[in-house]
Amino acid sequence: MKCIFDLGNFFFKSLGTGVVKTTSPIEENLITKIFTLLSVFILITQNIKSQSNLESIIHQKKRIEFEIKYLDRSYWTSSNNDNLIMIQDQETGKKLNWKINTYNRELEKVKDTTFQLDRSFSLLKIISEKSSFKLFYKKNYSNEKNYLIINYLPVSNLIEIKEIKLPLSLSITNILTLENKLVFSSKMKNGKNLLSIYNLNKNQLVNIYEYLYGDKNILKLKKINDNYFSALTSQRTKNNFKNIDREVYNLEGEKIYAYQIKSNNHSVFDTKIIDYKNISYSVSLIGNKNSNEAVGVQFDKFRYDSLISSERKYFLEINSIRDFISKEKKNVIRKLNSKNISNLKFGYELYIDTIFIENNDLNFSLESIKAEYTNDGFSNYSYIPFYNTYSGTYDRKVNPNFGGYSHDINLFMKFNLDGKLIWSSISKMNNFNTFSNKAYNNYILNENKLISFYINKGEISYTESLFNGINKTFKIDLNLIEAEDIKISNETNPEGTFHWYLNNYYTIGVQKIKNNKALEKKNKRVFYITNFEIRN
Repeated sequence: MKCIFDLGNFFFKSLGTGVVKTTSPIEENLITKIFTLLSVFILITQNIKSQSNLESIIHQKKRIEFEIKYLDRSYWTSSNNDNLIMIQDQETGKKLNWKINTYNRELEKVKDTTFQLDRSFSLLKIISEKSSFKLFYKKNYSNEKNYLIINYLPVSNLIEIKEIKLPLSLSITNILTLENKLVFSSKMKNGKNLLSIYNLNKNQLVNIYEYLYGDKNILKLKKINDNYFSALTSQRTKNNFKNIDREVYNLEGEKIYAYQIKSNNHSVFDTKIIDYKNISYSVSLIGNKNSNEAVGVQFDKFRYDSLISSERKYFLEINSIRDFISKEKKNVIRKLNSKNISNLKFGYELYIDTIFIENNDLNFSLESIKAEYTNDGFSNYSYIPFYNTYSGTYDRKVNPNFGGYSHDINLFMKFNLDGKLIWSSISKMNNFNTFSNKAYNNYILNENKLISFYINKGEISYTESLFNGINKTFKIDLNLIEAEDIKISNETNPEGTFHWYLNNYYTIGVQKIKNNKALEKKNKRVFYITNFEIRN
């Protein structure tokens, strides 16, 4: 701006003191052209500088891609500290070929193997372990009784297949692996919940039936250590408020202890818990009765089943959030004078994503995720990927009106271990839609700043939030595409960014590209994996 200001006054300064200058049309046109050229030059320079700065922070290492051909179906990825695997299923006419490629940290292929399964099996979950990957399959059309668990060992490139036949028809919703046992929650045909432990060596099933005789809904399962796990359950009180219970079990199915997370005047509808030095710290979203919009967070401390303390913070009490909402949703701020802040919603359905303790501070992030049902029925969000070229149909259709999950804002909050707010940040996302109901932001915390970033449609959005209140936001394309290729479009189904090791991440997606140097200039769809490092 200083450069523009000085040059803009050049003609007046050259005339001397006390002289009144009138400009001719030619001079006015010249000034306008100079202003325009300088503005364009500065914008380009700033953009190049921003791109250069961001490229030095986000080091894109390597990209591998796979052309989606006629008989190709879907792609999945998972990683542990040493390896990344890519799983692909392919049509053969009767059975499906399942191919696993294993890559090292340099994204170089080191192993691959292929096995066949009946086409009725579908992959439900990949469980990453220290030296292996467990693939959990469900057999469709089997009355919810037949499952497979496949143990893949990258070092030896071996596949171990274990068939599981359940005595009951169960639709599995959550699953953990502990030692030689599977712990899973499920829903029965009557809609009731069931918690089960399956011994893989003895083929024995232990059911915990207490959930069959109440209205508890099992939300999450979490491994505590090799001997214990916890279940988070939700139920309504007599006043129609929601509470969340945490119940801790051993691998024999015996309940060790339990406690309840509740609020006298609000519903508790999302909770994450972290265990630290024999104390359990829980962060919960609280809201009005029969609402999915949070009005604040509740911070609870437990020692086993005993409540130590409980603190509550309403969002509109926090200055950074209040300032943001005053710009984005002025109608909410206008209601502040006439409505109790403890019941005032600000228009977002939030979910707890990251939670961790560092330097004796508890850090957690929130992201707004809301299902949209205003679709015309033809969007790719209406279908599970991919199109089955062998049968000529989509494998599974979702609600035809489903238009994806919208992502509008993300929040990051830092509390001390007594539940007192230290710092908070809120920022706007690009209001994009995704197929999966999951948070998109990734976070890196430094001594003086918070780094957050996400990738959508091949573009990296990167934000630095300094603890003194200054935010910087950049955007850059994933640029490791072949020089002769032209990117036509990006798809969001599938799409995702995942932490791999240290400050290294990888992202996946589908693109349509065209090769200008090929003899037959035709478009192609590719599934790609790009790994990158955040250098901060």
